[in-house]
Amino acid sequence: MNTSDHRRCSPPHARCTDDDNKRNHHDIDADHLIGFARMWAPYGGGTDAELFVLFGMTRRRFIQRLWHLISESNCERDVLRVLAAAYPPPEGGRNRV
Repeated sequence: MNTSDHRRCSPPHARCTDDDNKRNHHDIDADHLIGFARMWAPYGGGTDAELFVLFGMTRRRFIQRLWHLISESNCERDVLRVLAAAYPPPEGGRNRV
């Protein structure tokens, strides 16, 4: 994933100063989670083991968290389609692709 790809789907608060990062460490986590999902989406997504080791979550929880973060981000429609193919939005979710 290059820098321009990353900008196509990042949390609106992804650009923070060092001081902001200390106060808002969850922003870095959100950026990492979305970045991981985007990187592995073309290959069907990360494995259950990778998701658990890297994020401490089951696949189901990872997908719920991903789509929650995406709802607060500025992802482009083509990126949403790629993510939805690898990580289908939870039933009843607000995200329509």
